Order: sequence, then C-alpha cells, then structure tokens
Amino acid sequence: METEFRGQLEQVHHMGLNPIRPIDINLAVPVTDKEFNLAGNFFYIMHAPGLTEYIGVKINSSGRPVVRWTKQTGFICPFNRLYITTPAGQTGTMQILIASEAPSIFDVLDHRSAISETMQDVLDELRGDVTPEGPGAELTVGAALQVQLLAASATRKAFSLCTDPSNTGNIYLGFDNTVTTAAGGVIWFHCMEPGGQFGMDDYRGPIHAIATVPDQLVGVGEW
Repeated sequence: METEFRGQLEQVHHMGLNPIRPIDINLAVPVTDKEFNLAGNFFYIMHAPGLTEYIGVKINSSGRPVVRWTKQTGFICPFNRLYITTPAGQTGTMQILIASEAPSIFDVLDHRSAISETMQDVLDELRGDVTPEGPGAELTVGAALQVQLLAASATRKAFSLCTDPSNTGNIYLGFDNTVTTAAGGVIWFHCMEPGGQFGMDDYRGPIHAIATVPDQLVGVGEW
C-alpha cells in the first residue's frame, strides 16, 4: 500500500495531474443535448438548489437513452463526451464533478443525508408558527344546519376548539357538511360538551359542526 501511494504521488507530481474538474450548470437556461467534450470515468452532482432539480444525461452518444440525475447522485463509467439536457422551469446552479482517475486516485466522500434538505421543515413543524393563521373567532353553531368551523389549510400546523361554558347543549364535530345528530343517520367524530376542548396537530382538512340546541358558541383558532 505504501509503494502504491508513493507511486500515485509521483504521478500527480510529475504530470501535474488535476484529478477533478467542476462544471457549473445554469439551470435557468434550458438546453437539449448540449455536448460536453469531456473524457473521464467519474460523474457526480455535488451541489444543486434542492433535491427536485435534475438534468438529463446521455453518455458518449446523443442517440443513447437519457438518464435523470439529481443532487448527490452520479456514476463511475468511462465516457468521452456527455450530452446534457436542462429542462425548463428550474432555477439556480448545479455543480457537477468530472474525474478521469476514479476510483484509483480519486473518489468523493459525501456523508450528507437526503433528509437534511427537509430538516428545516421538521424544525418548523416542531416549533410551530410565530403568528397564527388568523386572529381567532367565536362562531355560533345551530341545531338545524351545520356550519364550517375550519376550512382546509395546507399551511396549518395545529388548531384548537373550545366551547363556551355557558352553552346549554352539545356540539358535534364532523369532517364535512354531512355531520348530523339526527336519529338514524348520526355522522360525527367528536362531541364537545359546554366548556369542552378539542384540538389536533396533524390534520389540515376542514372541520364542520352541528349542535343539539340553537345558538351554541365555540372559539376557533389555528396556527
């Protein structure tokens, strides 16, 4: 191993060998089968704005099948030219690493996990929002017709419902406008008595309600 390593050092020293070549691709400029006259045996996408941006690559011939490559993917295969397609609708810069001496004197160590791209989303979910979705509201729920307490919201992280302690009846919750307390066709998932509370932190759909007696009050908040 020592002899092999010294031989590699001598090769790099005498030949002035640069084992790696970075190439920046402007993703905002769409191209189709742009030819890169580059010879090597190593291709790796080191950086991209995110995990969804991609390029299409054909190896050695424009007649070859195109393969999509995204951040932190690549291949080790001899090639003498690449044909790269950048689809429309993307932005930012993608950096590709090209090498011709892999894996004998060059390789990439990349211990980043793909989940690191979404860790900020996880952190945001755990911490919650700084401001609520709305200022909160007191809504009146009747006995004849259901009302919608919350509309569907893709940005909601949690919600809270609280009935007025002075209510004289119960409020039944449902996921759509079919919620009812009528005998023979009862549809509900939670009953709130006067002064009762209910909340969820993993549901972003609508919430509907109907009461057993008219003019029942419920406080609604979401964030």
